[in-house]
Amino acid sequence: MPCVYENIFPVAAGNTFDDVKDQYRDQINVQDDTHIIGAPHFAFTLVRDSDNYQRDAQYSLIQQEDFNNSITIGRGTVLYSEDNLAFENRPVRLTAIKVNNQQAGKISIGNGCVMQGTVIVAYEHVDIGDLVLFGPSVTIMDSSGHPVTQRWQDDDAARTRSAKVTIKDNAWIGMGVTILKGVTIGENAVVGANSVVYQDVPDNCIAMGNPARIVKQLDENRPREESMQQLEQQLEPELDIAS
Repeated sequence: MPCVYENIFPVAAGNTFDDVKDQYRDQINVQDDTHIIGAPHFAFTLVRDSDNYQRDAQYSLIQQEDFNNSITIGRGTVLYSEDNLAFENRPVRLTAIKVNNQQAGKISIGNGCVMQGTVIVAYEHVDIGDLVLFGPSVTIMDSSGHPVTQRWQDDDAARTRSAKVTIKDNAWIGMGVTILKGVTIGENAVVGANSVVYQDVPDNCIAMGNPARIVKQLDENRPREESMQQLEQQLEPELDIAS
């Protein structure tokens, strides 16, 4: 049987964070100097298994207090949701998921981060360090969202796997990247545009591709921009052949 989904939308169309920050202060911890530009979308979702959807969809079990401390955003972080950039952008979307009677997922965003249309879905925990930069339209999920096999059973939600995602300080995540469950992105790491990351990226490394692979180890004593320019020069012959 399908799962029953229930939602609370504290920040969505028609509601700004300023409108609801007092009502949801126990669930959403945003610093005074966090910059929310445009209209982001925050959501709390309860997913519960059911052996009779028509019956169970008739009543609600979602409780605001079940999502206490679900979203934390650090000082100086920018959430940019307007579509007026050089590249197409979309609203930032932060969704904490609670499965059956389990603890709700958590989204922790550090200080000085920049998010442009970033989508985060947390069944367990998405933990982002300080000074992490996100290009437009990055997606992060710490869960597969559904069982891979034997779907449409009475315990689909319970069998859905999740694993914490960690992005360490000063990482740079390129436009259109997808980061999947259980991944750790290392400190000072770079992930190239449109990559799909399902394995860890070590500290001081550049990864790109689908699936993402390590293409360069950064020299900790050299500026990151200089190392990336060198990588582009190394890749030029390969790109010319591909074109």
